[in-house]
Amino acid sequence: MTAGREDFVEAPYEAPQDELEKQVADIVAEVLDVDRVGRDDSFYDFGGTSLQAIRICTRIERVLGMKALPLWFFSNDVLHEFVQELRTEAEKAHV
Repeated sequence: MTAGREDFVEAPYEAPQDELEKQVADIVAEVLDVDRVGRDDSFYDFGGTSLQAIRICTRIERVLGMKALPLWFFSNDVLHEFVQELRTEAEKAHV
C-alpha cells in the first residue's frame, strides 16, 4: 500500500515547478512508495535510505539519461536542490 505524503511530511505541498522537477519527483515518489513528493520536500523526511538513494539515481540515469550520484542526497536532500545539482552537473558535462 502506498503511503500518503501526509504520513511523513507536515509542511505544505508545493508542486514541482518544471518538467525535470516533476520527472524526478515521480521517480522519488515511486522508489519511496509515497503518493507524491513536493519541490520543498526532503528525501529524509520520507525516511529515505542510502539504498533508496541508489535506486533513485539509477532510475534517473536510466530514464532521464542524466548523471546522478547518491552522495548528492547528503547535501541536497530537498527535491528542488537535488534537481539543481543534476542541472549543474549536466551543464559541467557539456562544457
